[in-house]
Amino acid sequence: MLGGRLLGAQGCTGANPPLPVRFLEGPDFVGTVFRAPFEGRSVKLTIEAVQCHVSITGQPIPCTAQNVSSGTAFWEYRVTAATEDSQPQPLCPTGSGFALAVPHAWSSGGELIPNSEYFTFACVAKDEGTSQPFFVGGGVIAKCIDWGYPPWATTFPQNVALEYHQLCTRMAVADYCGEGRSNTLDGTPLKFMGPKDAILLDPGGLPATVEGYSLEAVWKVDECGEVRPLCLGKKRWDTLPLEATCVNRSLLIAPRPSRPCESMNLSAYANSTLLVSYSLFIDRSLVMFKDANNGWMTTTAVTVDTALIEGGSSVTGIHLDLDANGVADASGFTAYRKEGPILSPKLPADIRTRMGSLIKPLYRCVNSSGRYLLTDDSQCERISGFALKVINGDQGIEGFVYSSVDVTSTGQRRPLKLWRSLLTPGVYATSTQAQAGFILVRELGYLPSVGQLPARDL
Repeated sequence: MLGGRLLGAQGCTGANPPLPVRFLEGPDFVGTVFRAPFEGRSVKLTIEAVQCHVSITGQPIPCTAQNVSSGTAFWEYRVTAATEDSQPQPLCPTGSGFALAVPHAWSSGGELIPNSEYFTFACVAKDEGTSQPFFVGGGVIAKCIDWGYPPWATTFPQNVALEYHQLCTRMAVADYCGEGRSNTLDGTPLKFMGPKDAILLDPGGLPATVEGYSLEAVWKVDECGEVRPLCLGKKRWDTLPLEATCVNRSLLIAPRPSRPCESMNLSAYANSTLLVSYSLFIDRSLVMFKDANNGWMTTTAVTVDTALIEGGSSVTGIHLDLDANGVADASGFTAYRKEGPILSPKLPADIRTRMGSLIKPLYRCVNSSGRYLLTDDSQCERISGFALKVINGDQGIEGFVYSSVDVTSTGQRRPLKLWRSLLTPGVYATSTQAQAGFILVRELGYLPSVGQLPARDL
């Protein structure tokens, strides 16, 4: 590897006369086979196709000899992998299906292992946007290269470039505890900047918001080379529990007023390897409630007792709050199950446009008896007596779920379903799981799985 260039040499000294050495790059590698160790086995990697890489940050740059040599353009590779007892499978089954060749190796926990004798195929994202670019799939190694933080010397010397790349990948997966575990989901909007750009925003501190994004964390490489947030103002997904990923509880940094990122004076960190991230308040917790008469209600209108709330799937400390006054309603309903996060109905218009058909609205319907129904049908399933319940002009939208077009993200999505009672006409329930006496009407969309976060996204 020479920077981001995969180079090879081919020759034959046994020929008479000896054949001259031929240098290989880009399309020359089609059909080339590599052997790589994986979990104690030898994996056969075959380059099936090569094309010019399109960065997620700008316009395509043609792979001319000059552009490739200068490092402004890269080749990407479609690779298949096979063991001795298996058929070839795509190395990158999601995203664009192609991968960048990147120097060095990475551990299963996302730790960069500098070694010039190794290189890694890093899967590339795919533009799934409709009217605007929206990249999904792929991994954070390739994304960080596109964002300007490759693991080789460019604007930074080699040792600093390696630190910034590791910093970028940890930030990209929201690895708040530095354990190589993700606290975010593919396609989540994010803004970030280095220390010099952050200082330009406000020399005395950090603004609480930038272009509608809220200050999330200040990430820094410490003296031992570990990446941890100096402070955490908010989580990228508020309703994904950190307890699912932070195994070492002593490393957990919870968002709290006593450690506000806004108060940090970054002037002292101007020359540090540091990134500042901003993210949206993107999600709300969808909770199913039950009353003594086996009535069901699924809603995001909840209040939380911060002294009692527990992580994971526990519903302790969660109460119904339909009037949104911050006080638990005096009702017969008690929290039964956390269904999972849904995207907020207050998603910025540009984000909704970019996500396009990847998401769809979940509508809130109510009848005169106070029965609730959540569905993807704005006509409330045309059930007699049910109508949209609009709150503060929200068009009756409870939130957004991932649509059925995104079915390849194993472990990141689980279906939210509409159920109909077999016992009581006109009674429905919205849940990820069947309730006794109900039959399935259809799937409405997909939720991120609580407690089933992706371990990594390299």
